Amino acid sequence: MSKTKKFRVSRRTLLRDIIKHKAETVPDKVYMTYIRDFDKGIDEKYTYKDIHLLSNRLGNGLLKLGLKKGEGVALMEINSPEFLLTVFATFKTGMYSVMVNIALRGDGLQFIIDHSDASAVIVHWSFLDAVMEVKERLPEIRCIIVDTNEAPEEFKLPESVISLQEVMKASNDDIELEISTKDIVMLMYTAGTTGLPKAVMFWQGKLIGGLSIQTLMGMISMLAASDDILFTCLPLFHSNALFLTSLPAYFSERPLILAKRFSASRHWDICRKYGVTAHNALGAMIPILMKQPERPNDKDHSVRQINSAACPKELWVAFQERFGVKLSEGYGATDGGGFMLTTGGAEEVPPGTMGKPLPGVVAEIMDEDGTIFKESEKVGELVFLVRESEVKQRTVKYYKDEESSKSLIFEGNDGQKWFHTGDLAYKDNEGWFYFVDRKKESIRRRGENIAPYSVERVINLHDKVLESAAYGVKSELGEDEVMVSVVLKPGERMTPEELLDFCQGKMAYFMIPRYIDFVEKLPKSEVHRVMKRYLKERGITESTYDREKTGYEIKRD
Repeated sequence: MSKTKKFRVSRRTLLRDIIKHKAETVPDKVYMTYIRDFDKGIDEKYTYKDIHLLSNRLGNGLLKLGLKKGEGVALMEINSPEFLLTVFATFKTGMYSVMVNIALRGDGLQFIIDHSDASAVIVHWSFLDAVMEVKERLPEIRCIIVDTNEAPEEFKLPESVISLQEVMKASNDDIELEISTKDIVMLMYTAGTTGLPKAVMFWQGKLIGGLSIQTLMGMISMLAASDDILFTCLPLFHSNALFLTSLPAYFSERPLILAKRFSASRHWDICRKYGVTAHNALGAMIPILMKQPERPNDKDHSVRQINSAACPKELWVAFQERFGVKLSEGYGATDGGGFMLTTGGAEEVPPGTMGKPLPGVVAEIMDEDGTIFKESEKVGELVFLVRESEVKQRTVKYYKDEESSKSLIFEGNDGQKWFHTGDLAYKDNEGWFYFVDRKKESIRRRGENIAPYSVERVINLHDKVLESAAYGVKSELGEDEVMVSVVLKPGERMTPEELLDFCQGKMAYFMIPRYIDFVEKLPKSEVHRVMKRYLKERGITESTYDREKTGYEIKRD
């Protein structure tokens, strides 16, 4: 008990001190249950002592390879204990981890590893070929370390690379290197949906939103109840799984259930088996779960709350009723300056809302000229007020990109500073905010601004549709036309005219797509975000349906 009393988290507390403290005070408490193979019933449990000693081994192993404080370790790894151990090891050694999207290949992969100035790569064996293909264009990389867990028997390590398992044969002694709260611990890259990805920086003393460890630990109660069992199947290289589930679970000593990936068919079975009570979900997961065949045991689970982002308004009530859970919507971004919207513990929440700002935070809707809308229901950019005392904390720092770091906070027509989110939204009379779309993805057609999300929401309601993506393509007139790529449910068939008939009367006539492509799947990032730039690059093909060439008539009343 004396150790507990002496340990106090302050603004000077280092992450490694917290890890060591947990190992000393709750050594045998299980932090994480990792689902190695759900179908075969294989899982692994890791206590707080395990996490401390294993991350010591990895940290000491990296130092033994010649890596030093201040150097970067690119991490291209599946959801796994090894992923989190690498993060904890860099916390302890003063190195920084570089989050690498496991879907990246070629130039995109080379750019992030090279741009990050990483000195080493830790890569899951299944992605090694992708790294080796760009190795010659990575002059700063001195070590390639391969996680060979679950690798097939025929897998062979190439020359000049070493296995992670070999590196972890090092000492589990505590690492006593001198580090400070100002040392970088992580680079997390944006998706790069509209341009080159940018790397958001995090430090020992400042993690997501520029908040100190002390502040973050105080906010954990907002994310989960004291008796919750948390679950994530989202990729750990993304802030949702790492900063909103895995690290909060660790800091607050709430059990974490970690899966390799999202599986719609297994989702509720996983929740049942492990007693999950709360988890996060991206908006795209809700429609996919709703498209699963109904089961008699849909409500037979312990999940009380799902923290969602961008759940379609039309599915909100139906999802809650079918699965017997409460949806709690929220809004935030890795490079969002720590600003957020949340429905919190409000009793009466209108379906489809992102929520309201936290007490003391001002959120508004701004027009293109920098003026705050006084009327409700007007669509514009979601912005947050930045007080002079907050500017330093709210400024997002991008690695080696000072210009972008300064580009998010602007002075409005009222003379005040506003944080620009780049997202279109509107606010109702009660102060609830609603997401419309990404500002850069807005389609401009014949004088009308069209939110792709509004088109997709309607199309996704069709019983035969699994999912869709709407985007703008240039017409012969030089302006945008609406195009959609549609994925049908397995075994379903549909004509373009059938889809257009469904759209009639459910969206404004000018939003109804001109071009339709039925595709087998949509190009997505590992966080289920549709990478529309690939769809735009492909554009109109021979298989694309063009309603203006068929004489299909759009009703305008």
